Amino acid sequence: MSKITFRADEDLVERVEGMEASKSEVMREALRSYLERDVDAADGSLDDLVVERIDALVGERVDAASGSDDVNVNITIESDAGAVRATADRESASDPAPEQTHAPSRGLDRTSDSDRTCRQCGETLASDHVYCPNCGEKAVRRIFCECGDELRSDWAYCPACGRRTPSADVLER
Repeated sequence: MSKITFRADEDLVERVEGMEASKSEVMREALRSYLERDVDAADGSLDDLVVERIDALVGERVDAASGSDDVNVNITIESDAGAVRATADRESASDPAPEQTHAPSRGLDRTSDSDRTCRQCGETLASDHVYCPNCGEKAVRRIFCECGDELRSDWAYCPACGRRTPSADVLER
């Protein structure tokens, strides 16, 4: 058997000495009951908590998946003859979704320098917008190094970390 030393205040020592059993026996029994009680309580409550949480999350997902969603489709086809626009809407009882335009290419349509529109949703963008305020599509196609610094297209190496840029291959030709 190993030896464990306990330090306790005087009141606790007096209470242990007042018992009929020896101090060692009282402390062993108290330690056993304490450790067994905590293990049983912790295992049961943690398992129950995990099961409840998983059931709640699965229930939320199932409820959300079973509800019907709003679908708004706007298609704009541009040709030499002019623009043709077709719209199809299907709505349900759930909250309405913002109107979205699905185009094969992503980014910006530039009809003029001052008038920029997002190709994903058609929102008009100000010149200082980096991302579309409506759908979050990236509005500017800037290049960044792996270290996070912005790169210019004519740089062969990142000035911050010295990594070779993708444009370096083009510049060598």
